[in-house]
Amino acid sequence: MTGCAAKLPRALLTIAALCVVAHGAVAADYASLVGKPTKGREAQSRSKVPVQAQPVPVIEAPPTGGTVKVDIGGAATRVLSLPRGKSAVIELPVDARDVLVSDPKVAEAVLSTPRKIFILGQGAGTTDAVFFDSAGRQLLRLDIRVSQDVAALADVVNRVIPGAAVKVEAVNDNIVLSGQVANAGDADKVVRLAQGYVAKPELVLNMLSIAGRDQVMLKVRIVEVNRSVIKQLGFNLNEVLGQVGANQWLAGITPTYSVNGSLLGGVTGGYQINTTTQPELQVPCGAGFPTGSLCPAVVHGPTSGYSNWNAATPQTTAGSTGVNKASAMIQAFERVGLVRTLAEPNLTAVSGESAKFLAGGEFPVPVSQDNNGRVTVEFKPFGVGLGFTPVVMSDGRISLKLSTEVSELSSVGAFTLASSNNSSLLSVPALTVRRDETTVEMPSGGAMMIGGLLQSTTKQTLDSAPGLMQLPVLGALFRSRDFQNNESELVVLVTAYIVKPVRPDQLATPADGLVIASDLDTNILGRLNKSLGKAPKAGETQTYQGPYGYVVD
Repeated sequence: MTGCAAKLPRALLTIAALCVVAHGAVAADYASLVGKPTKGREAQSRSKVPVQAQPVPVIEAPPTGGTVKVDIGGAATRVLSLPRGKSAVIELPVDARDVLVSDPKVAEAVLSTPRKIFILGQGAGTTDAVFFDSAGRQLLRLDIRVSQDVAALADVVNRVIPGAAVKVEAVNDNIVLSGQVANAGDADKVVRLAQGYVAKPELVLNMLSIAGRDQVMLKVRIVEVNRSVIKQLGFNLNEVLGQVGANQWLAGITPTYSVNGSLLGGVTGGYQINTTTQPELQVPCGAGFPTGSLCPAVVHGPTSGYSNWNAATPQTTAGSTGVNKASAMIQAFERVGLVRTLAEPNLTAVSGESAKFLAGGEFPVPVSQDNNGRVTVEFKPFGVGLGFTPVVMSDGRISLKLSTEVSELSSVGAFTLASSNNSSLLSVPALTVRRDETTVEMPSGGAMMIGGLLQSTTKQTLDSAPGLMQLPVLGALFRSRDFQNNESELVVLVTAYIVKPVRPDQLATPADGLVIASDLDTNILGRLNKSLGKAPKAGETQTYQGPYGYVVD
């Protein structure tokens, strides 16, 4: 270049120098665009100064389908997030000749001009697009992520729940919900809205956080009234005709009371005759009668004599030739019972969480037995149980999922298992269950009643001798009646409150101030406790403010 410059005029030499400088500047700039390091960068890369890895920039496609200008300086890889069925326009600072898309089913690229490329989102997934210049050098690499369009869902969430800071993102076919809502009711609404945009509810990933979680106290009264009526009326007739040792005739009617199992009590009355035991006069002994082994002498005071001259003792005989033994008994019994079961559990749970209550017990149930005869048992609960899951909705309303149960052990339907050698029996009782499950919505402080759980059982049997029950008037003497009637009703009263914690001194328990009485007070005054409650101070009056234990909004 120096030799050539010597032969050129000064003006041309000046123009050539300017062209060389300009060409060097363009080459350096182009090298920075395509990622080719310059001498200064090579020296910097060879230095021992550590360089931290920079995150790959993410390009969000505009919702209105505008143009995205891509600066390919620095990192030559970009990430493009594109909704399915939408397009984005990529504008490059340099000319591109070719573009390669690895998976056309996910996205397509169309070169409109050398510097303007259209990217179309076809299906959910990931792919990449590589841009080349006319010399075949790589200009840009786009990692394209295509997911479903959640802009409509985000708009609906913002309109339905104003003020909620909810961010909706799509990952393939899943919808990710993040951000913060005011309460659990708003969170449930957002999840339900998102589930309408996916094929399956499990495709919605709920990562919402609740700003303030309310607490719900449930006051429940469970009342069960059981009324039972039992009536038994029977006739028991038995007779034996003929003497012992001779031909005898037997007859009898005995009621079984098959409904209740046996006669439970009551009154039994009737007539009974027995000719096999009759009084017989002994050998007379006394004054004027000979003495001997049959008449031992007995001394009564100052006089002597024999005292059994007028005595007769019962002796067992063969009985009468007619009625040997006979009895006619009437049995009558009536019972009326009334049983009331009452439980008043109070439970408090955080909105969206569950709480359970059980007042009763557990009974063992065998589930398996090994080769050595050892039995494994599981304990099943019974009694008065309550479970609920509250969700605080907007405006202080409470959505309540409630389940109540009243159960008791019963011999009806019990399972009995005998051992291998019949030496012992294993009996597992059955359960009589009243269960109710429901989901309701009520305001704080509102109440509801679950009623109408009625049960009525009537049993009645008539026992009689065949053909004799239909006899007029006398037929009643040959039949027996056993009657049972059970009626029960279960009522559940539920009251829900939105509550907040209070200071400990505002709460009271039945054991506060309880002092066990001394031996002197117990023996003389008959007291079990000395004082219940704290006495007010001098000049103060004791007042009560309720309800205790919670604060009602």
